[in-house]
Amino acid sequence: MKYRFYTLIVFFLASFQLFSQDLRTRLGRTIYNPDSATIILELEEENLQNAADSGIYFYFLAEQYNVARENDLAAEYFLKSAELIDSKSKNQDLISLSYIRLNRLESIDGRFERALMYSQKGLQNSTAALDTNYMGYALLDISVVYHDMEEYERGVEYGKQAYQLLTSYSKARAPFIAFALNAIGINFDDWDKPDSALFYHYKVLENIENLDSTRISFTFNNIANTLLKQKKYSEAEPWLHTAVKVNQKSMDDYSLAANYTNLATIAYKRRDFGKAQVMMDSAYKYVEQSESTEKKRDYLYEQYGFNKAKGNLNEAMDYLEQYVAVKDSIFKEERVKTLGELEAKYQVETKERELAESRAALAENELVVEAQNNQLLLLLILVLISFGVGFFIYYRQKNKNRHLEQEAKLQAIYAEQETQKRLHEQRDRISSDLHDNIGAQLTFIISSLNNLKFGNLDLEKLSDKIDQISGFTVETINELRDTIWAMNKDHISVEDLESRLAHLISKAKISYPQIDFELKIENEVDRNLLLNSIEGMNYYRVIQEAVNNALKHSDAKKISITFSQDQDKIRLCVEDDGVGISQENKFGNGLGNMKTRAERIGRELSIASDEGKGTQICIY
Repeated sequence: MKYRFYTLIVFFLASFQLFSQDLRTRLGRTIYNPDSATIILELEEENLQNAADSGIYFYFLAEQYNVARENDLAAEYFLKSAELIDSKSKNQDLISLSYIRLNRLESIDGRFERALMYSQKGLQNSTAALDTNYMGYALLDISVVYHDMEEYERGVEYGKQAYQLLTSYSKARAPFIAFALNAIGINFDDWDKPDSALFYHYKVLENIENLDSTRISFTFNNIANTLLKQKKYSEAEPWLHTAVKVNQKSMDDYSLAANYTNLATIAYKRRDFGKAQVMMDSAYKYVEQSESTEKKRDYLYEQYGFNKAKGNLNEAMDYLEQYVAVKDSIFKEERVKTLGELEAKYQVETKERELAESRAALAENELVVEAQNNQLLLLLILVLISFGVGFFIYYRQKNKNRHLEQEAKLQAIYAEQETQKRLHEQRDRISSDLHDNIGAQLTFIISSLNNLKFGNLDLEKLSDKIDQISGFTVETINELRDTIWAMNKDHISVEDLESRLAHLISKAKISYPQIDFELKIENEVDRNLLLNSIEGMNYYRVIQEAVNNALKHSDAKKISITFSQDQDKIRLCVEDDGVGISQENKFGNGLGNMKTRAERIGRELSIASDEGKGTQICIY
């Protein structure tokens, strides 16, 4: 059973910055003179001048209710204090402290969502004030709330944020660093990571010379708690005795209840039932004195375990029933409390808001009357200046908008002209390609047919020639289809190109069944990336030519086509495992034509080949 630092009142107050020093100093005496606190508060209530004074007053009033364990009233006045104090004043630290107190009060009652909300508000306040110490404290409070909500991973995350923030700040308060380490440790402990929990708990002790042991007594108990869970009772017990010694000096009933309950647990786990009974009696005493429902719940659960271990099953079941009843009562009581708190909070807020507004109006009225004439004159001047500046800005903006509209129209016209120009250039290139390739091939076919008229060929040779002309005609038709395919598209996507190459491979497989073909698309390739029709057609032609060369000349067993992408550029490679290309014939077999096509669309062509080791041709 772990406990956290719920009652560190004196420490916080000792660190206050002084602003409205007289009032704050006088009210501060309520902490060190609790017997006179009621009289001091009654006297100082008459001296409140404005809302900010009321905020300071409410803070110290809330502390008295907090010490008296009147949690509902304490929460109301801490909240009022946070609302009334000026977040930009030197008293903004009271806002952070109010949210810390509200977090504790909500956590005790199990309202963790509200506790988290107050810690987040505290973080916002301290961040706006650039108060690193209280930023760290808000983060470690969030860590503890996540621990109580059993979200240990997030608890560790926020605890580490608090620790890193505080350790990077040269003026960080040593106890705050210890609290951050504790928050990390208790999350690791209940996350079932005892080694990590002990690592962070032991780190607290590394700086013990700068710490008051009463402020880190929770560390001794938490180290013991982790060791107890590991059944390392001999190691855990000395830490608990140290914690008891420290907490008895400070008369911390809440902490002593946890210490003695843990000692009782160790004793009955060792089956030393006599010692366990003595420890249980002490635990019961401090549970009653602390009036903590949480500690009563833990005590009843260990009594159940103690009696079960002794074989007193009837008593064990009685304690178990009491434990369940106490646990359930927390939620039942909370429902009633919530309704009462909301009503009381509403009434207090209404009365205090009216009081603060009337005092503020009274204080400001005299200043308003004195400065009224000057303010009216200044207002008139400002109105005239504002009108002039506004008219100037309006006129300038209107001219600017008109200029931007004209510029946008010109840019649109220019863009349309550029588009038409590019389309015209593309059509010229396609026309040239038809003339250079298809036209030349048709001319060759006509010439070959004419030659047949005058050739004195036997039937077999004539048949071979006709077959050659037929094959060349089919090739020409296919090229014409490819060109028409490209012309019919404004753009060709990578997916279109992939489909076209897949068709090429399927045809090649029919003619060359002994060759293994592969078409690979790398993961980074965007299939929706668009090329213009000229680029797409020339990419296709280069790959087509490379595949045809490999089929005719490489004697390959495998031919691969690979798509890859570098930013917005497509890279296509054809690779075979054939005989390679000799240096004497580097630009034969259509390689020169491929290079020309690549240059035509502003791309590079690379050829890598070793004789007997295959060839790789890439366009990119």
